[in-house]
Amino acid sequence: MSDDVLLSIVIVVLVFLSTGVSGGLAVYARYRIDNLISDRFARLLAAYALWAGCYLIMLLGSEGTLTRAAVVGQGIAAALSIAAWFAFVIDYTGDSEWIPDIAPRLLWLWAGVHSLLRIVNPNDLLIADIVYGSFGLFVLPLEVYGPYTQLTFLLTLGVLLFTFALLVRFIRQTQSLYRYQATIILVVVAVNTGATLLPLFGVQLHPQLDITSVLYAEQGVVIWIALYRYDFLRSAPVAADRFFSEMADPAVIVDDELTVIEYNEAATQVLGALEKRTALSETDAEGLTERLQTAIESPETPVEFTTADSPPRVYDLEVTQVTDQFDITQGYVLVFRDITDRKQRERQLEEQNDRLEEFADIVSHDLRNPLSTAEGWTAAVDDALDGEEPDVETAQMGLEHIAHSHDRMNELIEVLLTMARQGQTVADPEPVSIEDCTTDAWATAATGDLELVVEDDRTVAADPARLRQAFENLFRNANDHGEASTVTVTPTPDGFAVEDDGAGIDPDDREELFAFGYSTDEDGTGIGLAVVKRIIEAHGWQITVDESDTGGTCFEITGVSTEAIVS
Repeated sequence: MSDDVLLSIVIVVLVFLSTGVSGGLAVYARYRIDNLISDRFARLLAAYALWAGCYLIMLLGSEGTLTRAAVVGQGIAAALSIAAWFAFVIDYTGDSEWIPDIAPRLLWLWAGVHSLLRIVNPNDLLIADIVYGSFGLFVLPLEVYGPYTQLTFLLTLGVLLFTFALLVRFIRQTQSLYRYQATIILVVVAVNTGATLLPLFGVQLHPQLDITSVLYAEQGVVIWIALYRYDFLRSAPVAADRFFSEMADPAVIVDDELTVIEYNEAATQVLGALEKRTALSETDAEGLTERLQTAIESPETPVEFTTADSPPRVYDLEVTQVTDQFDITQGYVLVFRDITDRKQRERQLEEQNDRLEEFADIVSHDLRNPLSTAEGWTAAVDDALDGEEPDVETAQMGLEHIAHSHDRMNELIEVLLTMARQGQTVADPEPVSIEDCTTDAWATAATGDLELVVEDDRTVAADPARLRQAFENLFRNANDHGEASTVTVTPTPDGFAVEDDGAGIDPDDREELFAFGYSTDEDGTGIGLAVVKRIIEAHGWQITVDESDTGGTCFEITGVSTEAIVS
């Protein structure tokens, strides 16, 4: 078998495949993908399919009308492909926004006029002659161009160079993965254009052979692959690129190996310096990779990312899987939604609910002291008045104590309401005698058989009602938990101390002793000392717990400034 025969068979197979593949891809892009860019691309592929189909008829047909019609159709398809290529490029690069709509319409009009002229061919203006020659197993017609063809060639070359410039401009300006896609398209078109010019310099496989239709069909397939490789027939690149770069939320695109492909400016403000084609784990954002893995493995689980800024910001990490046409994962789109304000509102609401619950516990706890006192004296009054000889004096004293307890309950309610409405800080302290305040607190606190000793008096700047509440809770704590017989209040160089001679507190319990709800007693509420701590801190003081000289418990209040203490 001669080389020409083998070459002719190979060319027929290639042209046949070019016709079928280009036509099939054109139908798929037109009817299976609803997108303006795919519609433009479908027209381009259809023109390539028509071109290859006409050349297939030229190869297989005999001399006659059908072959001549195929020669005419080949030129028509070439003109249509130029108009379709221009329309595709300006939409692909987004330049249709500034290029007037009349530009592609004029090209389509030119393609139509050119087609009509090829059919009519007045004065052999486009087709000077058709020369038949042997090509392997076939007789192949070769078109001899007319004078107008040179103008057509110059127009075609001008359109191609202009679209090349648009693609180069797009490649330089785009900041996304479309740069690689556009580069592939530019390279294959440039190579094909160069290949079609080779016959002008005497470089060709056979004198009768013109494989331009095969080259452009191959070009269409490569462009198809480039578009599909980046899943791009489903969205216009410029629109997607601009949306990605201008979106307010930080966004990053990574591949299936978590290598950074693209990011917007907002992402650098959150994650620090980012570099393309580097692992996401190499960013300054600590723990991001682990959280991303969690989001990938458990897409239904909310994942949050907290920055190391001061103050830190909290982001909800949304991860979208990017798949190809075969549903194979190619990468992920990471979008960071700033939920700092929402989290802060949630924390505030949680804290508010905790305060409400705590407030209710405090009311219940601190009202128990005067309420217990009132109940005790009520029973005493009943006993005094029960019998044949009522003890009026004892009953009168009991009623006075009951009234005093009621007054104390009213005072506590006012204090607690003030704490709830105005916060816990003592805004307007006044001189308060430690001795008077402890004595008043002792009268309403449930102290049982305990004895109070105030070693020395001192006047401090405080809120008298709230300081009294603190003493009441300290006294009650000594009675309930300390197994003490005596409670002593002693002035110190920078404050005062309340100590007892009871069993003391285990050192292991001291750190959590003031925690709300913590108690060393199974029946305890864990509220009293927490309230004491809050009252002390509301005055700007500090409270610590240690062992007293007698082995009991010593609560020392410090930080009472010298300006606030009057001896």
